[in-house]
Amino acid sequence: VEQARSEIKALSARLEKLYPATNAGVGAEVRPLLDNLLGNYRTSLALLLGAVALVLLIACANLANLLAVRGAARAREFAIRAAMGAGRGQIVRQLLVESFVIAAIGGGLGLVFATWGRDALVAFAPASAPRFEGIGFDWRVMAFTFLLATLTTILFGLWPAWQAARTDINVALQAGSFGSSETKTARRSRDWLVIVEVALTLLLLSAAGLVLKSFAKMQSTRLGFDPQDMLTVRIELPFTKYTELPPILNFTNALLDEVRKLPGVQSAALAANPPMLSGWQINFQPEGAPPTDPSQQPAADYEVVQGDYFAALKTNLIRGRTFNERDRVDSPPVVIIDQMLADKTFKGQDPIGKRLMVDTESDVVPGDARLYEIIGVVPHLKMRGYDDAIPTPAFFFPETQVGRTNLTLLVRASGNVKRLEKPIREIITRLDPTQPVYDVRAMEERVAETWATQRLLTFLLTIFAGLALLLAAVGLYGVLAYSAMRRLREIAVRLALGATRAHVRGLILGQGLRLFGIGIGLGALGVIASVSVIRSFLFGVTPLDPEVYVAVGLILFLFTMLAAWLPARRAARVDPIVTLRAE
Repeated sequence: VEQARSEIKALSARLEKLYPATNAGVGAEVRPLLDNLLGNYRTSLALLLGAVALVLLIACANLANLLAVRGAARAREFAIRAAMGAGRGQIVRQLLVESFVIAAIGGGLGLVFATWGRDALVAFAPASAPRFEGIGFDWRVMAFTFLLATLTTILFGLWPAWQAARTDINVALQAGSFGSSETKTARRSRDWLVIVEVALTLLLLSAAGLVLKSFAKMQSTRLGFDPQDMLTVRIELPFTKYTELPPILNFTNALLDEVRKLPGVQSAALAANPPMLSGWQINFQPEGAPPTDPSQQPAADYEVVQGDYFAALKTNLIRGRTFNERDRVDSPPVVIIDQMLADKTFKGQDPIGKRLMVDTESDVVPGDARLYEIIGVVPHLKMRGYDDAIPTPAFFFPETQVGRTNLTLLVRASGNVKRLEKPIREIITRLDPTQPVYDVRAMEERVAETWATQRLLTFLLTIFAGLALLLAAVGLYGVLAYSAMRRLREIAVRLALGATRAHVRGLILGQGLRLFGIGIGLGALGVIASVSVIRSFLFGVTPLDPEVYVAVGLILFLFTMLAAWLPARRAARVDPIVTLRAE
């Protein structure tokens, strides 16, 4: 690849030197075919893999915490086993076997969920995404994920098992039924695992929130036209048969007349490169401008239209007029420009009546560059969808003066526009039995394609963020529930000495909020560090959007309060007499 790149670079430099008029500033790029096919999907997959890694880390921290709590709660059991002759290795082995059983059951359930998830993934995948249509289960992938689930369960069950096996027998046996012989280090380790869970959850929720808001921005972007209730039908007139303008116009005029008669049709038009199907640009020169090299001339999107084009797109005319029956091949050439071209070329002037020198490169209308009079101005249309990274001005020429054989029929109608496909095919077959019709789709589908990748990314990130939130809440609940159980004797004494139940609830809630606060602080640092990574996936949203972070913080706070409230309420309901009598 590197050798090809150096050769192509040398060739393009030589071409630029030999033909400066047309090749100035023009280069070439060499990319592997796979990279070209995947496009932006590679970066999206990298983000999703990062999200998967975060969920895995949260799950591992959660698992280690819950197993550690479970092991600490069974300290007396392990002490009795050890007193009766069980070795440390036997206790560790027993706990690892239990962890393996959990891993096997969880991995099996994961495979079941994966079969359901595959169908959802294919349903949400972009229609144009390479290789998605053939997605299936690969035994190597399934084996790897199952092995990963097993290893993480056993690995993160090993630390709690080792901690449980190191319990001091005398201290554990002397502790009350609600007591614990665990060390401060073990308690701090559990707290830090919860803090890490909260921090990672904040990071993942923030990314999902930003991408979700970005997706909402995409869908609400003003395109300059209304894609709803519009059917698009592509037609390619063979230029071996339609060699002159009159046969083309006979076909297109008859087609538009027949289509307008169909029930529910409001307007119909033809265009060579309508929105979502454009990409053809040509140079132009304002009348009276000094001659320049073609490479230095301004360029614009080039569109050839016929019929009620702007009415079909629901694009209002800003000034001037649209094309009519007087704009024929033997009448003065006319053109309609968009507001962007008017602002760039005729800043502060009225463009109506001014002329542009353009070579439309028509195959059926002879002649070189001609002066086209501007008769109207329309708003700028986002021809390539929401993500018009480099907006390009556009002008529109009448089919009756230029002639194009590659056409797209645009039909605006009420109700389900797909119902018109069959009658339109029948009309075209009547007009020309040999003329094929292809790529019949609603304009809404074409627009949705432009954000299909973002929709899939948003969907998956939201799922991962939801999983992370659920895992973090479960982890926090487990730690606080165990902490409340361990402090039952202390709580009973407090209540016996006059403490209120609200005070007891405040103790448990305070511990949960303390862990939440530290986790939020660490998560905020992670969010700031990941700004440069998430920026490339956003549209119309800054990586440090305050609204997103306030919403994410509020959601995380509510889940934290819920996870802390349940054990706090249970601890506050303790009967001090029963508890102390049990001790």
